[in-house]
Amino acid sequence: MPDETFDAVIVGGGTTALYTAMYLMKYGGMSVGIFERRHEIGGCLSTEEAAAPGFRGNQHATMMFNWYHLPFYRDFPEFWDYGAQHDQYLVSDGAIFRKEQTCLAIYSEKDDPTQERTAKEIARFSEKDAEKWLKMWKAWGSDEGLAARMDQLFLPAEWRVRPEVFERQLAIYPKLVEAGIDPDSLVLASSHLRAAKEWWESKELQYCIARLVLTGAFDVNQTAAEAPGFPAQLPILGFNRGGTHQIAHSAHHILVAGGAKFFTHAEVEQVIIENGAAKGIRLTDGTEIGARKLVLSTLNPRQLVFDLIGREHVEEKLARRVELWEDTFGCLMWYSFAIHEAPKYEAAAFNPDINKTFWLGLAEDADPEHIARETYYMKLGIWPPLEDWCPTVWCHSMYDPSYAPAGKHVANNECVGPAASAHTEKEWLKIKKWFAEELIKLWSKHAPNMNWDNIIGCDYNTPYDNLRMKNLAPHGAMSGGDRTPYQSFENRPTPELANHRTPIKNLYCTGGQWWVGTNAGGTESYSCYRIIATDLGLGKPWEEQGKEEPHSLVQQYRLTLKKMQETFPTT
Repeated sequence: MPDETFDAVIVGGGTTALYTAMYLMKYGGMSVGIFERRHEIGGCLSTEEAAAPGFRGNQHATMMFNWYHLPFYRDFPEFWDYGAQHDQYLVSDGAIFRKEQTCLAIYSEKDDPTQERTAKEIARFSEKDAEKWLKMWKAWGSDEGLAARMDQLFLPAEWRVRPEVFERQLAIYPKLVEAGIDPDSLVLASSHLRAAKEWWESKELQYCIARLVLTGAFDVNQTAAEAPGFPAQLPILGFNRGGTHQIAHSAHHILVAGGAKFFTHAEVEQVIIENGAAKGIRLTDGTEIGARKLVLSTLNPRQLVFDLIGREHVEEKLARRVELWEDTFGCLMWYSFAIHEAPKYEAAAFNPDINKTFWLGLAEDADPEHIARETYYMKLGIWPPLEDWCPTVWCHSMYDPSYAPAGKHVANNECVGPAASAHTEKEWLKIKKWFAEELIKLWSKHAPNMNWDNIIGCDYNTPYDNLRMKNLAPHGAMSGGDRTPYQSFENRPTPELANHRTPIKNLYCTGGQWWVGTNAGGTESYSCYRIIATDLGLGKPWEEQGKEEPHSLVQQYRLTLKKMQETFPTT
């Protein structure tokens, strides 16, 4: 007899576990038990006082898109009020080009919904690009454009081949062509960087687009099936008020109210399999937990197949594909600095609003090849020369005072780094300090006040530190899995697992290694619940009157933007 039994048993207490549990509980009517190895739930939704007391920094996820939680805002209206509150800076994305002493500011959708202000900035570098930018934004912001994006984000792989989905893709295609963003066969076979160069004239805009590609854990030198949509993502970058861990608190609040139970310090060793079906889990201390209806894994593909299931239960083809899973690109140096005053950039002489930018790239000059070279160096396991470093930096405390004590600030950076497995623990201890010194050397060239006299404390967060998350082992890659063409869309993580089913009956799987991946949103969770609900005949909110998709998600997109504008007006 198991020690305890639930309808649904979930392995892991991170982002995707919490989100899927919300649907299993409310719309599936299930009792839910969540088992987490660490001391708390939330996974990469982690915010800590790390750089110095009172200075709060996000340890993993920090950049949020406004589409991350659209189904949750619709189906759980209290989700926003409990802490999942999206906001944007005045300038959502931008870059400074030190040698030219110029900068490009991409204003946020919240403050520049028509993108006319952004177009004026782009026109300082290219009138042609400014005109195209407005057409591009209008195309992707149309009902047809948003509907096509909702399909790609929130539908399981096997649903994305349905005729009605293809028809919605056809509806946006002529709008993109008219805007000058023609996703023809050559572009779709080219690299992200080449696509940006073909569509956009100014190197400054090319740089901003390519840097966001890198943030998404895409190699800018690889093929670009996603390239047509990347420019439209620049104005919608944002963050979560109070820290990303507030989102975990929101989910926890909802789940506890619904009767879900959480078990921390509870590492799962194996799924209990009887007659080819999942019947529960066994913890490392020998405790057995029964599952009346399903077990859900949120671990990575290797841990799922070889640890939880066991190689003897899967076909050799799947086992080999999982063995070949690549997850060394997208490792990040994620530092948090407690500082006396916010960075003041010399490029503010070109545009004062650059000081109010969220995802700010620090570039040696306006040449996106710096990003390409940085990528090459890192894939070789070599640190690039400083002129090829392409970090992004931000300062949440300028817009949300909860991040730092009154009158002080917290600033952060993102920069690609080597895999955790590339160095020993002793080597990482040296790299941590060395990287901080080099970063501040670079940062102070752009903002002279970003020097060690301004710094109160530093949280040295590296790919090695990311290993605290079990599903990011063994390399510590934020992405959880490389964004190669053979590990994207219906191939993520493999075709056999892409639709969240496993070879074991009633054992389902999801996580950051599934599509869309590399985000703190609910895409993988929502598509997983769609599959479970279809298989087991559970409640389907997307079929309820007024919630028909993708139109209800398009409506929710617009409602969320309006709520953000009303709740957090820019000052």
